[in-house]
Amino acid sequence: MGEWHNSNFPDLEPLHSRYSDQQLNTFVDLYFSAFPNTAKLMLIGGGSSLSYAIEKGAGWRADCWGDWHHFSPTWSHMGDDYPYRIQQAKAQTPLFDTAWQREPVSFEVCGNMRGWWTTQHYTREQVAASLDWAISHHASSLNLKSTPIPEQYRDLLDKALLKIGYRFRVDSIRHSARVLAGHHLSLTTHIVNDGVAPTYQPSYAYYRLVNSSGKVVSIGKDRTSSETWLPGLYQSTVNLSLPMALKAGRYYVEIAVSESLDSKPVNLANTGKLADGWYRLSDVIVKESQQ
Repeated sequence: MGEWHNSNFPDLEPLHSRYSDQQLNTFVDLYFSAFPNTAKLMLIGGGSSLSYAIEKGAGWRADCWGDWHHFSPTWSHMGDDYPYRIQQAKAQTPLFDTAWQREPVSFEVCGNMRGWWTTQHYTREQVAASLDWAISHHASSLNLKSTPIPEQYRDLLDKALLKIGYRFRVDSIRHSARVLAGHHLSLTTHIVNDGVAPTYQPSYAYYRLVNSSGKVVSIGKDRTSSETWLPGLYQSTVNLSLPMALKAGRYYVEIAVSESLDSKPVNLANTGKLADGWYRLSDVIVKESQQ
């Protein structure tokens, strides 16, 4: 919902001095009216309008993320501003702590990471603290302004990116080792979200059974949206219907997480990725039906 400040114009009074909360909330209402199906993020410095927007269904964002002394040696966003803003928001609405479960949280870097090294001289400990803070607040994205990442920080960022947003991993799958043609193959899969947020857009776990030539003989869908796959373990259960005339032999169970069968699948934190983005999980012996 914009930058929500006029700090580039020092001759102007701050927004909250010039306008009432009711007047400022009108702009929040306009965004919700104009973009009913788009994720909306409210700036952490929005004052009472932050809690107002969150109660209407917005996520939140913070700019100047990673500032430890960018503007002052005695004041920083990380140490002073953010803690105050978050405390204020929590006091105004109980929904702040769980807003990330419904809408994204995003942070925009203060300056850029190259400047963190060449100008601000941030230590690895300070950079790690910024990344840990982003993870602890369930960030889904970091706007790093498309600038090179200093090699001194690269490993810290790479490690953090394994947590930022969602990261789905198939932990295990259980099914019968043998099944008769014409029957159902029941699959129980444990999918772990090793990230800190859900997808915020609906994707689903699709399963298919293929023969040794890669021909699909059965397909199924877990109808639970990935929007509900919060950090932790999710159990996916699907029954695949096997054709009565299916030939005996070894078949393979494969999975894809995607918006639809025609969409590009999400990358999973698993090995076994195939050329079309699906992942091979296991195999099963099919026996001809005894009629």
